[in-house]
Amino acid sequence: MIVGPLRALALAALLLARACRQDAAPAPAPEYNPEEAGTVDHAMCLLGFAAVPLREVSTGHHLVEATLNGEKGSFVLDTGANATVLDAGHVQRFRVGGRSGGSGGAIGVGGGGSANQVGITSLRVGPVDIRQRRIVTTDLSQLLGVMSRITGRTVYGIIGQDVLQEHRAIIDVARPMLYLMEQDRDPAPVPAERCRSAESEGESAPEAARGRSRE
Repeated sequence: MIVGPLRALALAALLLARACRQDAAPAPAPEYNPEEAGTVDHAMCLLGFAAVPLREVSTGHHLVEATLNGEKGSFVLDTGANATVLDAGHVQRFRVGGRSGGSGGAIGVGGGGSANQVGITSLRVGPVDIRQRRIVTTDLSQLLGVMSRITGRTVYGIIGQDVLQEHRAIIDVARPMLYLMEQDRDPAPVPAERCRSAESEGESAPEAARGRSRE
């Protein structure tokens, strides 16, 4: 089971009700300012975390951009799901196929049904390469379809606790921003000169974050 059935039913009711009342695009992604002393960005950068901007939607959920097997897409960040899940209707787009583990029941952001573990070639969340080669596929079409309608973009699945725990995730909900530790180590101080703004160095924020986390 990916998350509890009561939570899934509550999310279903919330999404469907809000979809009937309003359609709203996600809020703009927050700015990343690691060079500004006294900010969360600066503190997290000094500990070696990479930043991944999130986009909040009207339901209160957050979208994150991920690249699965080389294909980019929007996913729901779900701290209540213990696994990362791809909607079964998109397995061909992301070239996912073949079971690599067990199967069972699944109830999550997208509803309930059977679930299968499948092997993947690569997964990247923002600038961070994720250290895992298996995800879950199941039918998430009902609720992710509603989420896609609300946001005006296709939502392909969810990023769950397997990714968040492995990469020591910290979420600044107010901004919103996700911080991930790319390397398999404890957070530790890094040289302050690595924490500079993307604009001052002539590179994108993801590129800057990626460079810091790999050094």
